[in-house]
Amino acid sequence: LSRLNTIWKGFINMQSVAKFVTKAYPVSGSFDYLSEDLPDTIHIGGRISPKTVWDYVGKLKSSLSKELCLIRFHPATEEEEVAYISLYSYFSSRGRFGVVANNNRHVKDLYLIPLSSKDPIPSKLLPFEGPG
Repeated sequence: LSRLNTIWKGFINMQSVAKFVTKAYPVSGSFDYLSEDLPDTIHIGGRISPKTVWDYVGKLKSSLSKELCLIRFHPATEEEEVAYISLYSYFSSRGRFGVVANNNRHVKDLYLIPLSSKDPIPSKLLPFEGPG
């Protein structure tokens, strides 16, 4: 991550689970509007089934008018890692993804997908177009 520029820095907050400062790094897709469109605090409004997200992503990838972009969140400091891991564990242990509640005009839907360093990249997200 040290060779990549951050595209956003702010808080991720899920009431009664975790709140922490994080940085977002580019993975794939176009990031033109993200730095201006992501709010200072990303509020996670709830959980969603992976199947629902993968069905939606499949439809999105076949649309000519929609874009899919992937970003990676990383704790801003070592002190933030505990809360970051708590949020990851919350979603991972339940087999769910996070749904962001406060999207802006360019970002229609935003999901948090808990992937460990050992997990393969889900095929619905490939191929990467960008820094990868």
